[in-house]
Amino acid sequence: MMGWTQLLLPALIALVGGMFLLGGDRALKAFAAGAAEGLRSAVSLFPTLLLFVCAAALFRSSGAMEILCGFLTPLCETLHLDAALVPLLLIRPLSGSASTAMLSELFASYGPDSPIGLCASVLCGASETMLYVIAVYCGGRSLRYRRQIFVCAALTAVFLSVMSVLVGRWLLCVP
Repeated sequence: MMGWTQLLLPALIALVGGMFLLGGDRALKAFAAGAAEGLRSAVSLFPTLLLFVCAAALFRSSGAMEILCGFLTPLCETLHLDAALVPLLLIRPLSGSASTAMLSELFASYGPDSPIGLCASVLCGASETMLYVIAVYCGGRSLRYRRQIFVCAALTAVFLSVMSVLVGRWLLCVP
């Protein structure tokens, strides 16, 4: 027996198809105009996104992340955060795919149900890829306060990353 959630996607597709049939030429033109605008936005954002992807890859491959991890490990130990989470704390605001790869590595090393695995899961689920959001919001527009936006986003990312791990440890009763 199929549940209502399994019928949701086919029903949505049928609804959109019905709107095209009933709306005729207007619906098709509106869809095409929306798709063209989305494509223009994607093309205008591409250079900024490419820059941020290259910067995140350079940060990780240059060894700068390991150096920063070395400086932050004593601070994290005073906050009772496991040192294995420090690289994930650093890379999560920069790259979603790199943080997913790190999460997989933590799962392989410690297990998904371990305290480190649980805290890493909460961290990845509760935080956002900051550079991608900045690229999307600022890339296609000429904003005056880009530097301030980056500083505020970086401070927010640090605060939310640390809080997600602390709350995750507290909610999951991790020692």
